Amino acid sequence: MYVRRKTMNETVHVKVYLAGRCPRCNRYNEQLTYDYGIKPYQEVEKEMDNVNHKIKDISCKHCSTDFAPESLVYKETLTDVTLAQVAINYDNTLDPETSRLLKEAHDNRFEHFAKHEDAFWDGFVAYALQNWRDSINELQPHELLAGLHALDIPTNARTATQLRREVLNKVKTTEQKAKFWRSANHDYVYNQLLDIGAMGWHAESDAKQFGQLRTRYAVLNYPMEEVQERLRTDMIGKVVRKDRGDNAFLFKRIAQLSDDFSRLSKKLRDRYHQMQELRVEIDDKNKIIHELRQALKNERSNKNIVSRDPDDIRKIHELKSLVNELIEVKGEEVKEKKEAVIEETPIETESAQPAGKRSLEGKTIGIIGGNRSEQAEQITECNILTHGGADQDHEFDALLNESDELVILTKFVSHAAMWRAKAHAITEGKPIHYTKSINIHRILDEIK
Repeated sequence: MYVRRKTMNETVHVKVYLAGRCPRCNRYNEQLTYDYGIKPYQEVEKEMDNVNHKIKDISCKHCSTDFAPESLVYKETLTDVTLAQVAINYDNTLDPETSRLLKEAHDNRFEHFAKHEDAFWDGFVAYALQNWRDSINELQPHELLAGLHALDIPTNARTATQLRREVLNKVKTTEQKAKFWRSANHDYVYNQLLDIGAMGWHAESDAKQFGQLRTRYAVLNYPMEEVQERLRTDMIGKVVRKDRGDNAFLFKRIAQLSDDFSRLSKKLRDRYHQMQELRVEIDDKNKIIHELRQALKNERSNKNIVSRDPDDIRKIHELKSLVNELIEVKGEEVKEKKEAVIEETPIETESAQPAGKRSLEGKTIGIIGGNRSEQAEQITECNILTHGGADQDHEFDALLNESDELVILTKFVSHAAMWRAKAHAITEGKPIHYTKSINIHRILDEIK
């Protein structure tokens, strides 16, 4: 689509840009794709006939994402005016053979029009005579003056309204009207319709600039070769909305199909750009996956092999054994003072002991089970801490923390207290002993 100019010899500098919004950062971008140079607009129009703009991805200047453009933007840079913005229909791509035939028809438009020129003008005049007043109201002042000048009718009118009034009052006969109409529309037919060609028309904009009646007649009757009839069909639905007579239903149906096609094209364009956004999202996720894989690879290659301390290995096995034993315990713990059935019975110390007796001087021995506080006061060899083992209160915690070694009286302690003491001993690396004895002197003799 190209914007019409009243002055075809006006010097312009037209540039064409690929434009669209980045699917990643949603910033608007324009990228120059062609420069027509500084020259008269008429020469630019002729050059446009031979220029095909290649549609390619553009790179976002903000985030460097490559994406498909949404439109072609034509700008006149001398006056900083946007001449046109044409949506790129990715769903409407022509095959190479059809494109070649359309190009040939466009190049041959002058010869083809010459063969049908008289018929076109006769129909155009007849059409205007049927709607004379409305047709005159569509003419611009310079067109009205051209028609009056052809009939040698002088005028002192200063406004478009005064000119139209004079035409309606002074141009009376059919011959005068025919000559007036051809002269008034000479520029429209030859410098607009024919010079630009059907491939460059934009029916809706033309109807606003040149009038609904004239645009309608041009769309329906302009001489086109067969390969260009698709262009005519696309434009009919945009300019023929109401009609009377036998063709009314046909034109109405064409308009409906044209609207459906426009909606479908828009939907397809939206889907295409949604695919662009999904492509960017997938690229971002693939980049993250790649970075994670690389980080994992680096972590594996830089991982140091550490030898674990044998004592740590022993503790891990003991804790695992403790967990398995706890899982097997079902129901609530019975707090009665009865013998606990455990694998360690008869239980010996779990820590390796050297041969012979050892001295307990300076050590703190924690005895859990029963009431042994009176006997503990008689011991001078080491420090004795006792706890009944029925409750796991703060005194129980204090005994565990302050003791160097632990002794469990299996007949007088609850399961919960025994598991708690065993877990503490394993974690802290403290010796723990199990016995059925109740005399402290004997207990100390057993653990030496």
